[in-house]
Amino acid sequence: MADNLVFGMTGDASVAILANRSSGLTARTAEAVDVAVSMLAGHGFYPRLFMARRGGLEEALAACRAHEPDLVFVIGGDGTILAAAEAFLGTDTRLAIVPLGTVNQLARDLDIPLDPALAVASFVGGSIRAIDVGMVNGRAFLCTSVVGPLAKLQRYREQARGRLPATLLAIVTTILKAFRLRPMRLVLGDGARTWREDSRGVIVSVNPFLRQPSRIPRRASLDGGRLAIYAARDNGRLTLMKMAAAILAGRAEDNANIVYHEAPAIRIGARRRRITVLNDGEIRLLPMPLQFKLMPGALRVLAPGQSVAAPAAVVAP
Repeated sequence: MADNLVFGMTGDASVAILANRSSGLTARTAEAVDVAVSMLAGHGFYPRLFMARRGGLEEALAACRAHEPDLVFVIGGDGTILAAAEAFLGTDTRLAIVPLGTVNQLARDLDIPLDPALAVASFVGGSIRAIDVGMVNGRAFLCTSVVGPLAKLQRYREQARGRLPATLLAIVTTILKAFRLRPMRLVLGDGARTWREDSRGVIVSVNPFLRQPSRIPRRASLDGGRLAIYAARDNGRLTLMKMAAAILAGRAEDNANIVYHEAPAIRIGARRRRITVLNDGEIRLLPMPLQFKLMPGALRVLAPGQSVAAPAAVVAP
């Protein structure tokens, strides 16, 4: 990396900060914004701030996009990051992800620290990477798209977000519902062949999961140019539990109860007009059939440089 690059950019770059106050705790959001503003200013960048309050993310994104920044620090959870990616696809804007969500899947894949102060500090010596983006019926996903009965379980997590007692109740409810979900007859095709599966859930990943145990599945590559499909063959009420266990153990590709396939594009059909899909955990109701495709290197993101200590002026939560 050239010596004159800081945050992967030259000194005359236009920088913005997009923060979602609905993601994580308000205090953490404010702290992350303060850290980002202070560190950017310390390197000669004076960003414009776009703060999305509850329900106002689209308006904040529209205002930010109209500014046409070279780099946007996106402070929020996976849903905020996905919305920003959709807004800036096809532009020259790069995204720097400061994670404040529950899963933070893309941040983990990019080895971005989950502490907001450390995340911002790690970007000082960072570099720009082009990563693959998945599309389904015109809607983007950066990590995974979940199809079928498995996707219905997300509604309980959404209803409980941010409230501990409700979250614990949602976990119990989700487990009980998982036992009672009925399989769906799906027709899958990749252009070369078509096959049918009675499945309780299909996960389409932008590039395959790592073949190693992990509490949250990670991917070995973000620019491999492959869609990876994991379809749970119906095997009774424990089907989804077995699928989750295999994925977390890093053994999904070799599991007899999971249909694994790689393709640059895939079609999923079912005998219904619409179906619930989870793109990076965000609920979408899409018309059938589902047409998945890959956009290689379509999004440019700022990847961290070497690990650094938290700024002395910031007390991590």
